[in-house]
Amino acid sequence: MSRRIRIGLIAEGEAELGASIPYIKPEDGGKVIERTNEGALHTLIRRELENAGLPDCDFIQRHPSFKERQKLTLRTGHSILDPKYLAQIVILWKPEEIDMILIVVDADDKLEQRQIDLERALNKIRDNHLDINEKAISDRSAGGLAIRNFETWLLADTQTVSTILGVELEELKNLEDLDNTKDILENAIAKSTYLSEDTSNQRPLEIRWNLGKQIDLAIIKTVYPTGYAAFTQSLLVATKAVMIGWNIITSEKSEINQ
Repeated sequence: MSRRIRIGLIAEGEAELGASIPYIKPEDGGKVIERTNEGALHTLIRRELENAGLPDCDFIQRHPSFKERQKLTLRTGHSILDPKYLAQIVILWKPEEIDMILIVVDADDKLEQRQIDLERALNKIRDNHLDINEKAISDRSAGGLAIRNFETWLLADTQTVSTILGVELEELKNLEDLDNTKDILENAIAKSTYLSEDTSNQRPLEIRWNLGKQIDLAIIKTVYPTGYAAFTQSLLVATKAVMIGWNIITSEKSEINQ
């Protein structure tokens, strides 16, 4: 079975998800997000799958909840961890629309609580991610916790960030202990002339996206073993579970046709 893996990705905002959030047309729910509308997190995930020799992927827009349909905007921020909200949106995805579900959130300055919240969120996702027989799927989802925020992951490869932006960054040590990593990146972007011809509010997102394409994934995993590296390991485990499921379906079809 050869096709792209279909991923439902839930994350906090534009820094991770680019122009695919927050505004949405209700009819876009369940459809493939155009790559030009993706964000830095989409890119990191696709690169990890590619580096592991796994199939390419498409990211599937989530269906808006009833309230989101009224506002034409998707929920952002750490409130995406709300179990009731997750139950609503996960069950709206049809089995044929997605193969796996990922959720990534920022720890901010509440690491222990966010760990608890993320585990609870994953359990809710697994309870409501149903197959074509309406049975819960427990092995095709993964969660990631960015300590302290997503920008911290992007800053791990300081040399590449500095080179791309053309801005000298001081050596950053113990990034997960800093509470201003988002400000550090935003200040560097403000000083940079990179993509300066783009005067729209999309420039910071475009820059984050390009950083996601070029930063060294091995460095991120080395710098953040309990954050990024743990997430990518769970990502690969879930992806392989998807592919095992594909092989089972292919075998069953072969037996029927014999």
